[in-house]
Amino acid sequence: MNQAPVASAARDTQTKLETTVLSPHEFAVLLLVNEGAEAADLDRADVEALIERQLVTLERRGPDRCYARVTLQGYVFLKASGHVRTVARRVAAVPH
Repeated sequence: MNQAPVASAARDTQTKLETTVLSPHEFAVLLLVNEGAEAADLDRADVEALIERQLVTLERRGPDRCYARVTLQGYVFLKASGHVRTVARRVAAVPH
């Protein structure tokens, strides 16, 4: 698997992180978007600020609905701040 795009995005995001500070509300909205919150339930100004910083995008779901989605840069930001949940794998105990 080619990890060059992820590494490049991580470097770009690190550079942006050095100059970008999110408000507590913006950070909370980024966490909510990562958890799959509906765009209509989020503060519009905070979503717009995250879009401007390229941490979130808006995508359409039909003519009247859209949803917010974390970008690769947003994911790297959350991962760097320790707020990315990893899916825990359940391993069945196998008797030896």
